[in-house]
Amino acid sequence: MPDGVVAAAKHAIAVRDHSDGLAREDNAWAGLVFRPATAQLMGAGLADGAQTRDGEQDLEGLFRSLAE
Repeated sequence: MPDGVVAAAKHAIAVRDHSDGLAREDNAWAGLVFRPATAQLMGAGLADGAQTRDGEQDLEGLFRSLAE
C-alpha cells in the first residue's frame, strides 16, 4: 500500500459516532485518492480487471498482487 493508506484507514474508524467516522473516512479518501501512487495502483487494478465480477470478488488479492 502507498504511504499513509493504513494510517488513514485507522484514523477513519469512529468509536461511537458514525457521522464523525464517515466524515473522517471522506477526508482520508480525499487526501489519498489524488496521489500519484494511488492513481498508479488504481489504474493497474482496472487494467487487471478490478471492475469485473471476478475482480470485485477478490479485490484484496488483486491489489496485493499489484503491490508485489
